[in-house]
Amino acid sequence: MSSQPLSQFSKRDARLADLTAAAQAILQLDRAFKRLLPGMLGQHCQVACFRDGELVVYAHNSTVAARLRMLGNSVVAPLTRQGYPVQTLRVKVLPTPPKPVRGKSFQLSDAGLDAFARAAGEIRNPVVKEALGKLLRHHRGSDNER
Repeated sequence: MSSQPLSQFSKRDARLADLTAAAQAILQLDRAFKRLLPGMLGQHCQVACFRDGELVVYAHNSTVAARLRMLGNSVVAPLTRQGYPVQTLRVKVLPTPPKPVRGKSFQLSDAGLDAFARAAGEIRNPVVKEALGKLLRHHRGSDNER
C-alpha cells in the first residue's frame, strides 16, 4: 500500500485525477451547503451530485427532506452568490436498509442442558425455576428444528 497522498497518486492517471477533482468539488459544495443550514440539520443530509444547475441532496429521513424542501430558495440563492450556479434543489430521501436479523449464535451442549434440567428440578424459587424451564424449552425447541 502506498503512503502517497491521493492527490499525488491520482496524477498518474487522467481518469483518476478527474474523478478525484470531481469528488473534491462535491465535498466542497457539501460543506458550503451545510454551512447554510440551521442547527444540526446538516448532520442529517449530504450533497449527492450537482449537474446542469440542479443540486441533488440526500436526506436521511422524510422529516429532514421536508425541512430541506421548505428551505429551498433560501439555500439556493446564497450558493449562487458563492459561485455555485445552482438553479434548483432536489431533495431525495436516502433509504436505509433494514437491519439484518441476527441468528442465534449461542448453543448449549447436551451436558449443559442436562445440568440446567437437574438444577431446575432442585431449585425451590418458582421464578428461577420458571426461567430455567423457559431456557430449556427454548434451547431444546431450537435443537428439534435443525
